[in-house]
Amino acid sequence: MKPIAHSRFSAGVFTVDGRILAEPSGAPEEALRTAYQVLAMDYPKFHKMDRAAKLAVLVAEPVLRVARERGADLAEATAVLALSRSGSGSSDMDHWKVRQDTGLASPAVFVYTLPNIGVGELTIRHGIHGPSLCLMTEGPDSPESVMAARLLRRDPRVRWLVCLWSDIFAARFEAQAVLFGPDDDLPNQADATTLFPSTP
Repeated sequence: MKPIAHSRFSAGVFTVDGRILAEPSGAPEEALRTAYQVLAMDYPKFHKMDRAAKLAVLVAEPVLRVARERGADLAEATAVLALSRSGSGSSDMDHWKVRQDTGLASPAVFVYTLPNIGVGELTIRHGIHGPSLCLMTEGPDSPESVMAARLLRRDPRVRWLVCLWSDIFAARFEAQAVLFGPDDDLPNQADATTLFPSTP
């Protein structure tokens, strides 16, 4: 089964439904800035986020735009499943460095030591009030990810589902987002690889 929309960050390339939007080079922060510009986002809060939250917000942006175009009720009928391998590990290290250097805790860094902060930021941006779930997993294609997606879809309020995989740590960063609509059947647990397309 194919999702309605799919976006991906992989090896520095940003694609939407297989179409290349940007091929940024350099450090992750530069790549995220390039993607923000390509998407023509106007969201000042974005610049205050940590890299993991920025990555989640950016990769989800194109699929949520498609949901809006198709008349999705983002506020009440949309659920979000967020998956990650490293969670907030990158910000955890930044937080620990501040503690070591100054003996103080920075509230601006500390708030991003929550693994679910990325999904929180994107639900705030898009006004999503439906259920959300954040899980740690080794990769985007796992029986657990499909089971979690199917669990969210069992909620009678949920007609639209955004599944998000994002992972950022040091210079490694990758992410995917997919959109499933009201008429889409989710894969069964034996066919987990179809939750996220295997090709850009």
